[in-house]
Amino acid sequence: MISDSGPLVLKHQVRRRGANALLCREIRLQLSDDQSRLILSRYIEHYNPDGVRWVERQHSVALTDVMRWLMIQGEASDTAHERHKTVDRTAS
Repeated sequence: MISDSGPLVLKHQVRRRGANALLCREIRLQLSDDQSRLILSRYIEHYNPDGVRWVERQHSVALTDVMRWLMIQGEASDTAHERHKTVDRTAS
């Protein structure tokens, strides 16, 4: 079953910048509408007496590439684990 939930918020931060300004940041991770790409969104909003400015940047990668990368990382981890196994040095 495919979930229709919203994006996963990785970071949400609000900071006061001086006496009269706020800086809001948010980083989100979500699937594209067709669920073929993973999208990382970075959103920054700056409030001050002069007005509001905001910027949103999105970076995306094919989900198949992410899965391939995860499998390669898992295989590399297994190989590294094999090299560091404890050797039984008890006398026979």
